[in-house]
Amino acid sequence: MKTVTRLQAGFLLAIGMLALNIVLPLATTRWVGSAERQLERHEHTARELTDLLSSLKDGETGQRGFALTGRDDYLTPLYQGYGDVDKDMARFRVTLAGDELFDDLQLLASLIAEQRAFFARVIELRRSDGLAAASELVGTGKGKQLMDAIRLRLGEMQGVVEQRVLLAKQEIDWRGWAGMAMLGLITLLDLLVIALLFHFTFRLLREGREARLAQNLLSEQLSLGMQRVELRNHQISLLSRMAGALHSVNEFDECFGIISRFAGQLFPQSDGCLHLYHPSRDVLEEAGRWGGWEAGSVELFEPDDCWAIRRGQSHLVLDVDKDLVCPHLHERHLARNGSLCVPLMAQGEPLGVMTLCGGGTDLELAEAFAEQVSLGVANLSLRESLRQQSVMDALTGLHNRRFLDETLRRELLRAGRKQSPVIVVLLDVDHFKRFNDTFGHEAGDLVLRHLALEMKRHVRSSDLACRYGGEEFALVMPEISLEDAIDRCEALRLGVTRLQIRYGGQPLGPIAISLGLACFPADGESADALLHAADSALYQAKRAGRNQLCLYQGMRGQHSITAEP
Repeated sequence: MKTVTRLQAGFLLAIGMLALNIVLPLATTRWVGSAERQLERHEHTARELTDLLSSLKDGETGQRGFALTGRDDYLTPLYQGYGDVDKDMARFRVTLAGDELFDDLQLLASLIAEQRAFFARVIELRRSDGLAAASELVGTGKGKQLMDAIRLRLGEMQGVVEQRVLLAKQEIDWRGWAGMAMLGLITLLDLLVIALLFHFTFRLLREGREARLAQNLLSEQLSLGMQRVELRNHQISLLSRMAGALHSVNEFDECFGIISRFAGQLFPQSDGCLHLYHPSRDVLEEAGRWGGWEAGSVELFEPDDCWAIRRGQSHLVLDVDKDLVCPHLHERHLARNGSLCVPLMAQGEPLGVMTLCGGGTDLELAEAFAEQVSLGVANLSLRESLRQQSVMDALTGLHNRRFLDETLRRELLRAGRKQSPVIVVLLDVDHFKRFNDTFGHEAGDLVLRHLALEMKRHVRSSDLACRYGGEEFALVMPEISLEDAIDRCEALRLGVTRLQIRYGGQPLGPIAISLGLACFPADGESADALLHAADSALYQAKRAGRNQLCLYQGMRGQHSITAEP
């Protein structure tokens, strides 16, 4: 019934698409036609502006000829030009009404009127006083100034119109391409609707045929059904136990061990392997295996070497001579009897792939198993990411105060058992407030980030560098002598003084740090005592002039190592 409903909906959709095929070309033609008509209007305006300038030039030529010769036949082009100009201006007042060029047209009209008045004075003076008087008036340059002003105004108007012509042509091109794109899209939708109709039609026929076969095989299915239910219940129980175990793990090695153990029970007839994406996302690496899968046989391969990853769905190979075999399995003799690759997906993101080799693989069980594995790996990754975020300082990339408190207590317990020293150093930036007040808080943040990088450069892999709070940082150095710790602190202090930091194109000036050092167990046997001792030493370093390392000496006082000159 559901397929029949979909088929009916598909026919209704086909009718709608047919109507759209008729309406869309008509609408597109009208849409493009409106742009073409707009282009014609702009081109017509451009031609009329050119004709207007030509008429004005004819009039100027006639006036100049009459002024030189005094012959009345030179006035014919002048008066004819007057008539053409008046007609053109009348048309412009109608076509440009409400347009932004109308103000320019009014200015042009005033210039033309002023030019005509000047021409009239020249003609009258030529007739009354002769060539010399007319030449003297023309020699003032008034006529040339007016003509230049008219040309300039017409040029500006022509520029605006030409810009509009260009924009109109672009609009026509854009609408044409848009129309073609919409027609192409409609064509694709037509093909999709036709494909859906074929799909649901053949599906309906197939379902009917399958229903008739089901009636004939009902008795056999009932007898086999109980066995399958029992097997499925066992498989579901294993999946549930695996999911519960994966929910409780905290380490990836433990997680992969659990997956391999349960996979061997769920797929006893198949050898398998689990591959996950490397953090670089360019290769997949082996994470677990079971059955007869040889260690390291397919340790690494690229994502394109697996059809399941490329297609984003399970890839089953029953006949290696006919079906597509994944390239990463070409050398696997176990894949000769068939194989199944199931992608591991979590919220649409690929995590890796599970590969099973051997016959009789249950695709549904494999996909359910892959789903549980995906959820377990994704949840563990999420918990690990959240744990990292909870113990990392976002600004500097160092561990935060919370991680320091947890780690320092562990280090002190380990050092107490081994009878080894632990050095705790507190340090901060001297006159840090100056950077914030002078250059802004972003400059202060930049100083803290550079200091964090310098700390990472000077500490060992076994040391811990943390942001203690504000501009204050902490170092925990286990299993190190006091002399080596002093050398490392001095190297860090000198490295900081050599920093050349620029913000907004200007240098921030010299940077210095003060450090306070305390040693376990001499200066304290608890984390709080050591931090308090290091803080006291840091305070003494500040009081002693800053830019130096001060060692905590308890009741015997502090010892300072001052800055080198």
